[in-house]
Amino acid sequence: MSDNPKYIENFLNYILYNKGFSKNTHKAYKKDLSQFTLYLKTLEITDHVNVKKFHIRGFISYLSENKINKRSISRKVATLKSFYKYLIKKEIIKTNPMSLIKTPSFEKKLPAFLSENIIETLIDNIEGESFISKRDRLIFEMLYATGLRSNELISLNIEDVDEKRKVIIVKKGKGGKQRIVPFNESTQLSLNSYYRFRTPLTETENALFLSYRGKRLGNRDLRRIIKKNIKSLSITFNMSPHTLRHTFATHLVNRGANIRVIQELLGHSSISTTQIYTHTSVSKLKEIYNKAHPLENEEKEN
Repeated sequence: MSDNPKYIENFLNYILYNKGFSKNTHKAYKKDLSQFTLYLKTLEITDHVNVKKFHIRGFISYLSENKINKRSISRKVATLKSFYKYLIKKEIIKTNPMSLIKTPSFEKKLPAFLSENIIETLIDNIEGESFISKRDRLIFEMLYATGLRSNELISLNIEDVDEKRKVIIVKKGKGGKQRIVPFNESTQLSLNSYYRFRTPLTETENALFLSYRGKRLGNRDLRRIIKKNIKSLSITFNMSPHTLRHTFATHLVNRGANIRVIQELLGHSSISTTQIYTHTSVSKLKEIYNKAHPLENEEKEN
């Protein structure tokens, strides 16, 4: 009999240290596997090696009967697929019980984003000649100018910003992937302003974004900064750093950027992940269609 806790632990270490998955993903996978293990115990199954396809289908039915939403079920199935793929790779099992198990589909919500006018107003609203105001403005500008994930932003070091070429080297992207993302002249000016206040603060911490105590910002700090600076604007939804990433991608689509280029800028491994942004721009597509289609123009001429 295999040592269940040990190879689950080995799998979780594998996705964290070998595959470069985030700590949040690691935590979610651990939770999913714990839930699956508890379900197996109700069937008096104590070894994942003995799991068959009908056990997996029973688990999915169990989740559905307990009103677990389709998005969560889909993630749990993805967790089990990764886990059993790992067991095959390590030759712990010979037959994969997840083969032919389809991931339940769910309706993807279109990402919330800000209009060009609102984002411009939001950034211009962050004024002041202090370290905090310069830092906060640069955070908003950089998130909007580059589409970086929050983890990528707070992981940036000073040497990751190439001012001469106006590019950022993202060394800690999702899945451990590295990519290069350009930024604009406006962000460059905000960067220069921020540096004037940052340098006297500390000379030992090389993180780009610092707290007022001179320490690297964390995700919680970043969310607090975002929420603090939108209080003066009438934004009805719960805005997060990811909202600016969605805004970045949507505005590029609206202005005709190639979807493959946007995929590379965002660091998506699959084009299907990027294509969700094409659905946010239906009104823009209709506007272009109405202006360009011959029959539409003929009607107006008559």
